[in-house]
Amino acid sequence: MTSSDSTNACLAVHSAISGQDGLASPELGMSAAVAPQNFIMHAPHGTASCGDSLSDPYSPEMPSAKASDRESRIIAEKHRRSQYKAEIDLIMSLLSDIIPTQRKVDKTSVLRLAADKLRNEHVFGDTIKCRHLETWSSGVMKYFDLFGGFMFAVTCRGRIFIVSPNIQEKLGYCHIDLLGQDIYKYVHNEDKEILRFHIYPPELQTGCDESLFKQHHNFHIRLMRAGAKLDPPKYERCRINGMLRRSDRATANGVQDEQIIRRQRVRHNRTFSSSGNDFVFIGMVHVLSSSMPARLLSPTAYSEYWTRHLIDGRIVQCDQSISLAAGYMTEEVTGTSAFVFMHKEDVRWVICVLRQMYDQSREFGESYYRLMSRSGHFIYMRTRGFLEIDKNTKKVQSFVCVNSVIGEDYGKRMMDEMKRKYSVIVDMEKHNEQATCIDEAPVEHPKHLERIVMHLVEPPVSESIDEFKLVAPSKENIISAIKNSEKVVQETGVRFDTRKRKKNYCDDNMEHLKRHS
Repeated sequence: MTSSDSTNACLAVHSAISGQDGLASPELGMSAAVAPQNFIMHAPHGTASCGDSLSDPYSPEMPSAKASDRESRIIAEKHRRSQYKAEIDLIMSLLSDIIPTQRKVDKTSVLRLAADKLRNEHVFGDTIKCRHLETWSSGVMKYFDLFGGFMFAVTCRGRIFIVSPNIQEKLGYCHIDLLGQDIYKYVHNEDKEILRFHIYPPELQTGCDESLFKQHHNFHIRLMRAGAKLDPPKYERCRINGMLRRSDRATANGVQDEQIIRRQRVRHNRTFSSSGNDFVFIGMVHVLSSSMPARLLSPTAYSEYWTRHLIDGRIVQCDQSISLAAGYMTEEVTGTSAFVFMHKEDVRWVICVLRQMYDQSREFGESYYRLMSRSGHFIYMRTRGFLEIDKNTKKVQSFVCVNSVIGEDYGKRMMDEMKRKYSVIVDMEKHNEQATCIDEAPVEHPKHLERIVMHLVEPPVSESIDEFKLVAPSKENIISAIKNSEKVVQETGVRFDTRKRKKNYCDDNMEHLKRHS
């Protein structure tokens, strides 16, 4: 049976039922003829139908399902996110020299660091390799620690693209978080114009004069220290020294740059660089105020410091931790003789240990002694010295010492052991007699110390190929260092008995005159 036949049969049944009820009429008959057709068009899926077309769920007369569109959008979104994540992972693999493997960064930071890498390629692409791990080697970081500052580089618009890792010690920031950031966010509001005048001078807005890259900039600004978001900002006063530099891949023709600016419709911060990366400022930042609170210092900083000496004992470099261990400042002990600060009963033993290192060609030595602190009291010290030897010429010009504060009981025990070891060399009875007749101060007298140091720097009698060659300073430098030490020691309260030395000298002259008469 066809579809038209089944439809006619249904209409006939409906007409017969209407005729039996007595409701047959022309109008009702027409409505009866139309009603089944409407019923067929709007019948639900689960309703039994009279024809095969209604039972087919994929009939072209049925509307499309709404759920399929939503599923397709979800699948498309998942596909887009997976592609985006794959591209981010690919960019992170190219930034392995900037982002450490153990550090997790968000996707925005990855894009920021990628732009910073391209900026470095634009600035230094023709001169150096832009690899941060190679740039911040241990030797370079020691060089920055020696000068007490950190390096940074910004574009003329203030975008940071280089900063040394030791900024974390100075201001508390991680150097990776600062790459690609705006430096004006970390500058005090009153100092922003000062910074803009030096990194983006007015002459750069009108032309590119080569004299701009020869000028040295030295100025002071206040930089914000890292802290919690809810805490009020804290600024540190800093001194910046640096110069302007032209990028390696900057456009050489100024007219062409002006055309690029006009084409890109750049209306703010107009320079000869459309992107602002053609001119950069590179400098060193020195934090003038207290860099870090004392609680962040290592425990050994309170009891240990290192010094570098010439072979006559003169201090040429000193760690700042000496102020915590002994009370002296680095500036006041630099250029002084370390032997002046020792107890006069211990100087001869320390010099004996040092002389044995010179004569027996030993690179390492250890000594124990009492050191006068800034308050005038003696503290027990242990010093481990290492000679700095030229491998080619075998010359010794300096040595490095690691000085540690020790306890009194341990210091006395180790000093007795050192004296037993070198008692054959040092004649203490004769030394005590000379020290008593010269001065009663607790430290060695400068006049007597000059003769001891001059004996220390004397070359060995028998020189062989394997022995070290001492590079001795001049006598004038030795005397000058001892005089500088005498001034510092006198500030601690020690006074040398100069009147007693004059009296003994006068008595000797009187006896000489009596004999002559």
